[in-house]
Amino acid sequence: MDDAPRILVVEDEYLIALELDTELRAAGYRVIGPVPDIDGALELLKVERPDAAILDVNLAGKWITPVAEMLRAMSVPFILASGYVAADLQAHPALRDAVNVGKSWRPEYLLKTLRSALRET
Repeated sequence: MDDAPRILVVEDEYLIALELDTELRAAGYRVIGPVPDIDGALELLKVERPDAAILDVNLAGKWITPVAEMLRAMSVPFILASGYVAADLQAHPALRDAVNVGKSWRPEYLLKTLRSALRET
């Protein structure tokens, strides 16, 4: 299990964060977090490099853009788990090309998308 991919989860809704944590652990991943806010995620990224990340787009009214930019700078792939549609994300270059599995994601789709993101690195 020590060589399992480490996945950073940034999500401010407790039940969704718990569900992500449970699904990822059941699939054999190591979860970093979940982290409920941008500052916490940025601090964590200063000391640990995840293999991939799953990000909510809006955390307590703040866009996840700074975290996405830092992940891109670190060459860490990420996917979005957000209710925002593609048109909403176009104004944010760091988010524009990210795959969004939606807020009501199916576990199989989420895990398939995450595996795909991990392979692209």
